[in-house]
Amino acid sequence: MKITTYTGAGMWSWVLQRITGILLVVYFMAHMWGMHFRFEFKTPLDGVLLYILSTDFFLVILVLAVYHGFNGIRSVTIDLVGGMRLQRWLFWLFMVLGILLLYEVSIRSRLL
Repeated sequence: MKITTYTGAGMWSWVLQRITGILLVVYFMAHMWGMHFRFEFKTPLDGVLLYILSTDFFLVILVLAVYHGFNGIRSVTIDLVGGMRLQRWLFWLFMVLGILLLYEVSIRSRLL
């Protein structure tokens, strides 16, 4: 079994993958909790939940989800192809695809 070590951009890609994963899990837990108890009772967190359910915050979550998804696809591609030499090229390819996807979604939904 070959052990892959990350340096430079690969290391930051790995760290950001973990951070975005944790932030997405926290968001979805708060979102589910907020949707479940939204009409049940008033809480001190109502202002926070209103912000979490707002359009501005949705754009932040969309950016996190697109980065997390495309970086995951990049990581799987590197593992399956064995292309450590392709790592930097794949990173920029998926970042450009992610930016184009975010631009298209924001134009179509008028988030910008």
